[in-house]
Amino acid sequence: MEWRPVLRRHPRPAFMRLRHRHPVPLLIAMALCLPAAAATGEPEVALAAEDDAAPWSYADGSGYVNDLVRAAFAAAGWRVRLNILPYARCKQMAMRGQVAGCFSASRTPETAQVLLFPAHPVFEARNVLWVAVDSPLQGCDPAGWPHKPSVAFVNGYEYTPALDALRDTGKVAVEVADAESEGLRKLSARRIDAAVVTVDTVKRIDVVLRHAQVRHAVRALCDFGGVPAYVAFSRRHPQGAAARTAFDAGMETLQRNGDLARLQKRWAERALQLASPR
Repeated sequence: MEWRPVLRRHPRPAFMRLRHRHPVPLLIAMALCLPAAAATGEPEVALAAEDDAAPWSYADGSGYVNDLVRAAFAAAGWRVRLNILPYARCKQMAMRGQVAGCFSASRTPETAQVLLFPAHPVFEARNVLWVAVDSPLQGCDPAGWPHKPSVAFVNGYEYTPALDALRDTGKVAVEVADAESEGLRKLSARRIDAAVVTVDTVKRIDVVLRHAQVRHAVRALCDFGGVPAYVAFSRRHPQGAAARTAFDAGMETLQRNGDLARLQKRWAERALQLASPR
């Protein structure tokens, strides 16, 4: 009897079987993984927005600055995807390059070293120290205050040099808050003596009080001046520099065609309406 070797068929590897058996689902899955911007031809940028700075930015992604940022990038031919976060985390993500930018941030010598700032701010607000109407604190000179007050500052916020000096020289007891609304609630509950709240023509103190569900009357103790606020772009993110250029170009378009003025007027009228209890 003649001996002949037995030839056995080995099964094809799984990836080869899938490739021939299910080409359409695989192609669909690959397409879904592509960025949406690639399909439209428009660049898309991921930014982080503060979650509790009404009416500039709300937790649901709405707000005056949110609308302004979307409009500016749209005018430059870009789309925006927003991550809504507490401000301290928002800034850290931009510094680490996890997002292309964060708003709204102030330009200081420290932040300018780690973030890129555009030419155009999104607003300029006043840093005001607020106290209860019956507070014994009077004036801006700590030497005239009857005691060392406890004051709420928002974690990660940048303030004017005068306010920084008041905090850093130990003339007040610092109470760290995650948002201005938290500081106002502590002030209303008499747990602290004062709270720093930034205000402007859109974000008035009555808007912030209503948003924080605070009915207790307050008065301005001292105005520490204004600081422009920006979309701060990441130096580490690959889109940071290009996004800054696009934002500035869009802002110039909004200023030129009047859309910026119309947006400010609309939000000044809507601010109190939207400041509802949580």
